[in-house]
Amino acid sequence: DRVPISTKAVVSTQSTGDCTVLLHLVHIALSRLGLNNSGIVTLCIETDEVFPELNNFIEQSASLYRLNLVRKVGKIKDALFELKEAMPHISAVLMGTRSTDPYSAALRTFTPCDSGWPELMRVSPILTWSYAEVWRFIQELNVPYCSLYDVGYTSLGNVNNTRPNPALLAEDGISYKPAHFLTDSTLERAGRR
Repeated sequence: DRVPISTKAVVSTQSTGDCTVLLHLVHIALSRLGLNNSGIVTLCIETDEVFPELNNFIEQSASLYRLNLVRKVGKIKDALFELKEAMPHISAVLMGTRSTDPYSAALRTFTPCDSGWPELMRVSPILTWSYAEVWRFIQELNVPYCSLYDVGYTSLGNVNNTRPNPALLAEDGISYKPAHFLTDSTLERAGRR
């Protein structure tokens, strides 16, 4: 039995701007190849303290892109082991990782998972993209994104460790500019604790 290429990979998402771009790219690629893109297995690692806005956006994305959404609470390593056991034909996990993300500077576009992890190839199509390129893509293609990015959030963790980015505080001292207004990408995680 041949396993279709679209079922050999899992998309990993936390519905951040980067992961939103990744989902859209996968959708475009499968559509252009004439492949059925419904039911793409999409792994979403969550915490107990997920933003309601992020939760709503995840559900909207699952509907828009016709995803087979697999939600797991906990660590990505454990979730990947569970997924690999349930779906042994999976050989790759597509990630919205960029080289500026923590612990990602040494990654390549195709990097096998580390020893002690499931035998999967990590595929990071936007590894070399800048923060500005992510937002240019989202804006130019009118890609839907989580509403938190419109009120100053530039990096999403959970409700306990994430605040609007202080670099985007508006002149009124109360409200925040949208994420795409951030010009210094080194401050992308300035709202994280």
